[in-house]
Amino acid sequence: MIVAALLLAILSYGFIDPNFPILHNPLEILVYRHMPIAAVIYVLLLLVLFFCYHFLRFSQKKIPPWFPALVLILLISYPAFSYDIFNYIATAKVTFFYKENPYIVMPIEIPNEPMLAFTRASNKLALYGPTWIILTSFPHLLGMGNMLATVLSFKLFVAAFYGAFVYLIYRKTKRWDQTLFFALNPLVLIEILVSGHNDIVMMTLAIAGLLLWRRAKALHKAAGLILFTSSILVKGATLVLVPLLLTTSWNWERVARAGCLLMFGVFLLTPLREELYPWYAVWWLAFAAFLPIKKKSFIHSFSFWLSLGLMLRYVPWIATRQYGGMMPLYRSILTIAPIGLYLLYDRLKKA
Repeated sequence: MIVAALLLAILSYGFIDPNFPILHNPLEILVYRHMPIAAVIYVLLLLVLFFCYHFLRFSQKKIPPWFPALVLILLISYPAFSYDIFNYIATAKVTFFYKENPYIVMPIEIPNEPMLAFTRASNKLALYGPTWIILTSFPHLLGMGNMLATVLSFKLFVAAFYGAFVYLIYRKTKRWDQTLFFALNPLVLIEILVSGHNDIVMMTLAIAGLLLWRRAKALHKAAGLILFTSSILVKGATLVLVPLLLTTSWNWERVARAGCLLMFGVFLLTPLREELYPWYAVWWLAFAAFLPIKKKSFIHSFSFWLSLGLMLRYVPWIATRQYGGMMPLYRSILTIAPIGLYLLYDRLKKA
């Protein structure tokens, strides 16, 4: 798994935007001029990562000793598959450097801002809630105005929540199979540690808030409510979990199962707004990690194959650099195919 992660990190640097302030690197020739080859390499590395994940999540009795090295390798990779981290940085810069309201002023309205050359959502107001905007002050300050340092500081910031959430799973379940189900999932590793998506921040706050809310002491309940509300004010998706605040008589497994179904429902509805982004899977995977893994657990097997299908959605873009035309259809086919094969196999096995 380490070798595949290292090769993926190396490949990621071929995706550097031509306008990004970094020295020219020869991997651009592979990624931009031999796109089908880059797509094949990506698929092979992805299959190796999922193959290793399939066996490691059951065979390991604790966090593997090489796990910190895996995290470090992915942290220093380039955020190749999404521009969201640059949108986070641009919004933070509007807020904390230019002292403007990001809900009123768009990055594109800042004259001569160098980030506009490689930021894809510069013509939009802040896309996230005030909790996220406030939290980004920390990695923004840590970056000290240097773009490379700022990208790394944002990734480190998100990785800290990833580490906290992995600890939270083990602290609550005391089971390594459930902890590694989430921690080693290639979708989670790539979308959080490589791309730096903030969904793990939202889910850490939400689930930590629910766990505290279920405690008896008033102080714990107050802290839980604050964390849960803060989660809603990151991205808004966890608003559907509000009814779970009324289920204090349920055991935690029942709450986690309901949370998984609620967040999966929101996940399925996201194409009504834009499309089915792979990193949205973190929403329901986070709850699935709290469910006991049984020999014939449909949720965990389904999660494995859907995670693979979602990560395959990048293949058409890597191979063609196009989003329109037939690409949405190809992305849908690649997402559905692993699930379809799994369900067919499961059906034939039971026949």
